[in-house]
Amino acid sequence: MTVINDNISRRKFLSSAFMSLGIALGIGTLFMRFGQFLMPKPNAKKFEEILIARDTDVPDNAPLPVEVAGSKALLLRTTDGLVAFSRKCTDLGCLVSWDNSKEQFICPCHQGVYDRNGKNIAGPPPRPLDRFDVVKRGEMVYVKIKV
Repeated sequence: MTVINDNISRRKFLSSAFMSLGIALGIGTLFMRFGQFLMPKPNAKKFEEILIARDTDVPDNAPLPVEVAGSKALLLRTTDGLVAFSRKCTDLGCLVSWDNSKEQFICPCHQGVYDRNGKNIAGPPPRPLDRFDVVKRGEMVYVKIKV
């Protein structure tokens, strides 16, 4: 009868223990990164307010041309209050103009037409004019832009 020695050596035990720990940490890190990929942390949107005009500067029947962070805009008084529209046409990026007789925005490139609320009503523009959020404090009119 032979004696079977199942005793594991100290060196083999420590080697297996450290290898198992390394594999467990690696797989745990992998699953953690995969979870971050599936559920990303949302970025907080930061806005800055820029003073563009006084309320008394905006005429009742026509828009006031202003410049907001390097892009041209039109500040218009509507039934909802003051609204700022980008002058860039949503089709080719041409600058739209205000037609006082029809009370519409007209794009000179392809005759795109937008109504008083910036909605595309004729021509090739695929969507309404871009709007800026307008904030009124007292007599001062501010526009919010993303920083």
